[in-house]
Amino acid sequence: MQLTNFGEQFASKVLAKTYSAMVTDAITNRDYEGEIKKPGDRVNILSFLNNGILSDYVVGTDMPSETIVDAEDTLVVEKRKSFNFSLDRLENLFTYGGDIPESLLENYSKVLEKEIDSYVLAKAGDTAVQNWIGTNLVVVGSGATMASIATTATGGTVTVGTYDGTYETSNIGTTENPVDGLIYFAGFTSADLGKGFRLRSTSTFVSPWYKISSVTSSTVATLTEWDGAASGSDFEEGYTLRGLFGGDGRSFPKYGTGDASLLTMSSLGWEFNAAIATSVSAATIYDQVTLLSEALNEAEVTDTDRKLTVPPAILTQLKQSSELQPSGIAEIYSGTVINGRVMRFGGFEVHQAAGARVSTRVGHPTASGSTRVGADVVSVTGSTGYQILANHPGMITFADKWSESRVVDAENQFAKKYQ
Repeated sequence: MQLTNFGEQFASKVLAKTYSAMVTDAITNRDYEGEIKKPGDRVNILSFLNNGILSDYVVGTDMPSETIVDAEDTLVVEKRKSFNFSLDRLENLFTYGGDIPESLLENYSKVLEKEIDSYVLAKAGDTAVQNWIGTNLVVVGSGATMASIATTATGGTVTVGTYDGTYETSNIGTTENPVDGLIYFAGFTSADLGKGFRLRSTSTFVSPWYKISSVTSSTVATLTEWDGAASGSDFEEGYTLRGLFGGDGRSFPKYGTGDASLLTMSSLGWEFNAAIATSVSAATIYDQVTLLSEALNEAEVTDTDRKLTVPPAILTQLKQSSELQPSGIAEIYSGTVINGRVMRFGGFEVHQAAGARVSTRVGHPTASGSTRVGADVVSVTGSTGYQILANHPGMITFADKWSESRVVDAENQFAKKYQ
């Protein structure tokens, strides 16, 4: 009975130390944790992502009927972790340390804390594509470019190419990005997975942002909706990508304007969202944070309880920012460090995460060589940037389940195993 009691106390102690320090508790919600703790390892969550459509009412005419499409997300316990270490009672008798088990258990709790934070922060890669902040890569449409989309049951396949006497779709050249004036590879690479992509004819007529879900070659990629949807009242009939008839970047009429379509236009260009990591410094970090805030404002996310999770280097830049010197000193250093919270800045509660907890993303490659098709095109791997998550806890649901802990005697040894 005494061993059983000791095991129960040990489990509570590990949990308490873990949950008082981890970033995850601050930036997520646990709304469905009660469900996941029941027998089973998954919870289905019903939601409706599409906005309702209002129609004009005409007296004596039947109102059009809208089909409501639901989305079912699944909260899954998909990671299973354990630890198992032993301490020999004889060695423990002769050592000068009196709290070895406690110290080791605290160490394991910190390892678990980092593991959970790394897992949650890596989910930043699932953010809606248009909400990524970085330098966009624009391939300007002209007589030297072509692009087309063939829709599938779940999205679409996009093919792009450049012109060098004939349209070439097995090879592609370089392009000068009008955003920063540098030369980049014009086609797809593996670094583009998960990034946003859209077709464009001019700066005022574009498709919505789609997510690059796979890259077949330098000229062919598969596109999906960021939320995985393939049907709904806001899809054009016969197509499985929203807004293929284009819009102005904000509004995408269900059937377009009737006089233009990004499916049939010639000389189309294309654009990658946040293709290149943004270089920041103490002088520019405040501007970048305001852009993150703008993205949340555009998505109509409540302006209270917003979170920003940054690595140490970015935290240093925030503290050195001239916008917070000297009047912002109180804001920077006020409050206790709880769940990694280190300061308030630009309407965000700022939390710090270091090491493996912070995810990175490789940018689109720069290139040299022909602006048209040519074997002389040489690409250079893009720079790697931090994935810095700006969010509201309502955006991320997290749950965990502590199954069992125990202390057992090792067979044929005078040792105890902590499991």
